[in-house]
Amino acid sequence: MLMFLSVHSGVFGQTGRFGNTPEDSIRCLRNLSLYSDRHKQGNFEEALPYWRVVFREFPLASRNIYIWGQDLMSYMIQNAETEEVKRAYLDTAMMMFDQRIEYFGDKANILGRKGLFYLEHNNNIDEAEMAYETLAEAIRLSGNNPSTAVIVTYMNLTIGKFMAGLVDNEQVINTYSYLMEIIDNSLAESATDAMVQARDYVESMFADSRAADCNALINLFTHQVNNAPEDVDLLSKVNELLTNAACTDSDLYLTVTERLHVLDPSARSAINLSAMYRVRDNDEKVIEYLEEAIELQEDKYERANYLLELSIIANQVQNNKQLSRQYALQALENNPSLGRAHLHIGSLYAAETGCFEEDFEKRTVYWVAVDRFNEAKRVDPSISADANHLIEMYSVYFPDNESIFFHGYTVGDAYRVGCWINEPTRVRARK
Repeated sequence: MLMFLSVHSGVFGQTGRFGNTPEDSIRCLRNLSLYSDRHKQGNFEEALPYWRVVFREFPLASRNIYIWGQDLMSYMIQNAETEEVKRAYLDTAMMMFDQRIEYFGDKANILGRKGLFYLEHNNNIDEAEMAYETLAEAIRLSGNNPSTAVIVTYMNLTIGKFMAGLVDNEQVINTYSYLMEIIDNSLAESATDAMVQARDYVESMFADSRAADCNALINLFTHQVNNAPEDVDLLSKVNELLTNAACTDSDLYLTVTERLHVLDPSARSAINLSAMYRVRDNDEKVIEYLEEAIELQEDKYERANYLLELSIIANQVQNNKQLSRQYALQALENNPSLGRAHLHIGSLYAAETGCFEEDFEKRTVYWVAVDRFNEAKRVDPSISADANHLIEMYSVYFPDNESIFFHGYTVGDAYRVGCWINEPTRVRARK
């Protein structure tokens, strides 16, 4: 060793890793070796004096000073005889993390480890501010590649501080939004199982916290939304928070959804708004947004579903059977296999009683109604049971043979049902 140190003394003097003299290097390597041997054997009490020497005098000698030092400090803290000694070792551990950053860098990672270590050995929420700030800085420096343990712990600590009355619910909500943005960015780059699990933990903790209730969210964000009606980031954040907190029946959620729709209209947002106004019994708005959804929807099958919904509303709300049939026919133009549209048209026909005065003419509407029910199950066999039920229900209202003969018809003859229906069919008698 002496020969080696003599030959390489210039290198040691330049780097300072093992000291600036051969004597320093001998002292460094000796203590590092003695510490390493005892650490590996689990003799932490005996390892401590040697660790102190390399930690204080030769901080660049090896990363193991810090990597193994965590286990050493954990042992000393856990086995401290008094609270005063425990705090002294915890302070030393904090110095150890700072020194590791100073000499070996990797600041974001080591700050995260530092904060986690502190909380592991001091779970007093009233004394957690240092760890809280340390974890926050670690997350900030990590960009889109944060430690999942740090993220989950930071959210948990925020909620703990809220429960202890040290922060308000606004900080909890803002922390949740901030962390979810980081998580989403990280998952967009690489969807790891660990990050997916971290997201689930964060969402679960936030949902279970008392900070996430509707009143808190509404009180916090109503003023902000009113002051920034075109801030897409704010509106999107509030929309997501209200959705996750099951506050979708609130006026604030409606306001935010409408403003987002104005800024970025889509068929989906229009149909959502239509549903919201239906709950509020605002038929005018329901129809307005349904029509907009139809206009914006590019997928013809989805457009057909919207048209059928509008058809049903036109009948129920506006009591306009002709308009209702018009929308249903448009739905079939977009999706000829939409059997439910035929069922609806058939039901419109079967419900028509005001067009005709004679009993025979009134009963002819059931012919075209049943025609539609038969067509419904032809184009969509999955609804055959519903169609057959309606066919059975309304066939009993067909004219009888005597009435058919009296009006000059024979079963099987062509017939056109009049009034607004104006649809061809064939004569049938009830059985």
